[in-house]
Amino acid sequence: MSLRTRILTLVAGFVAMTLVVMLLGLSTISDYNRMMADYDRAAENAYRGERLNFLISSAVMESRGIYHSRTQADTDTYAGRLDRDLDMMEAEIKAWRHDGLGRFVAIEPKTRDFIATRRKLSEIARAGSVKDAEAIGDRTRQARMAFQADIERVVAETRNDMLATRAHAATYRNERAISFAFVTLLWIAVTAGLSLWLVSHFITREIDQAHTAAMAREKLLKALMESNTELERFAFVASHDMQEPVRMVNIYSQMVLEDYQGSLDERGRKYLRTISAAATRMQVMIRDLLGYSRMRNDPEEMAAVDLNTSMKQMRADLGRLIQDAGAEVESGPLPVVAGNALQIQRVLENLTANGIKYQPADHPAHISITAADAGERWQITVADNGIGIAPEHAATVFEPFRRLHSWEEYPGTGLGLSICRKIVERHGGTIWLESEPGRGTRVHFTLPKPQVRQQPHMVVAAA
Repeated sequence: MSLRTRILTLVAGFVAMTLVVMLLGLSTISDYNRMMADYDRAAENAYRGERLNFLISSAVMESRGIYHSRTQADTDTYAGRLDRDLDMMEAEIKAWRHDGLGRFVAIEPKTRDFIATRRKLSEIARAGSVKDAEAIGDRTRQARMAFQADIERVVAETRNDMLATRAHAATYRNERAISFAFVTLLWIAVTAGLSLWLVSHFITREIDQAHTAAMAREKLLKALMESNTELERFAFVASHDMQEPVRMVNIYSQMVLEDYQGSLDERGRKYLRTISAAATRMQVMIRDLLGYSRMRNDPEEMAAVDLNTSMKQMRADLGRLIQDAGAEVESGPLPVVAGNALQIQRVLENLTANGIKYQPADHPAHISITAADAGERWQITVADNGIGIAPEHAATVFEPFRRLHSWEEYPGTGLGLSICRKIVERHGGTIWLESEPGRGTRVHFTLPKPQVRQQPHMVVAAA
């Protein structure tokens, strides 16, 4: 066999073994990622079930508040809270349909019956018939308990799906690890033999060292990527597991405050209110942290996005906040951009909500959203008339958990602007702000133009 034939044979064997290792590795990664995606979906479903159960428990507690209220003002307060819980339950039903969660859609009729019954209870209580409202609660207690049992069953089934998926993924990973290790060792052996033979005949010491350094660098980068992925999954699972104890602290502190308020002095009631507020704050922080950590893994579904349509949806989603704050939100003609519609809408919602929230007392908010052509991109500006930001904080406010005010002054987690920056940068844009204390804030961000230019059209502004 000639030298040329030997070289070609060795190279062909090396290429074949490399392809086998690559295909096996890619197949393993793809299958494992699919299993983890199934696990994430099951975890999301479990979270929705727990959230629904929490809303039902909260609605029951507000109903008890109606039964035990001594004045019509107290009755109206509890009825308002009850209506708020029912509104959130109706929003959750819409999310079920959007996400296609079969188990939860199956219990939708009972959910709607519960909402309708509690709305009737609220209306009767507001009309002054607290006893009649309590009678409705008594008559539907058994149905409500059965309803909650169904929800707990759905949550349990979903958690079983999570456990089964995780166990299957672990078994699959171990089995593939053995196969991959065997093929990798074989590949290493072939590679080592070929490398030694080539080194002895053709390759200099300097080239060999450069190749080794490149392989080490690639291995390190791969290890770092795998480590980051595992950390993100750990944070997601840990955050979900944290939801349950925080939720129970919140529920039981409210139940104690409601059922034993006559046995507690003002200090005891204050302590319980502090516990409940802290638990609620923790729930909000966990929710926002989950959204921030998962933003990296959301699919990049880039398409043409009409910002006028996004504005209409944003107004609908923030309608109650805008109305309660007496805010005025207006927009000029907005363009069509290239991006992910849900993520871009979230940027608009976060910036608008910030403009409404960070206002002096008794100072109606005025939010203006405009667009300007910036060459290959559109520059969007969200301006408000709020308290403003000192120039030295203009860059740091986009960092995670960076807050310039206490929770008591302005509630929040410090992740809103961080999420905005992450979304804008994922779209290849930049975000910055201009502000002075007491003179409002102007947040600018850029988004790419679609390949096919579309003319913007006017939107009639509405408060």
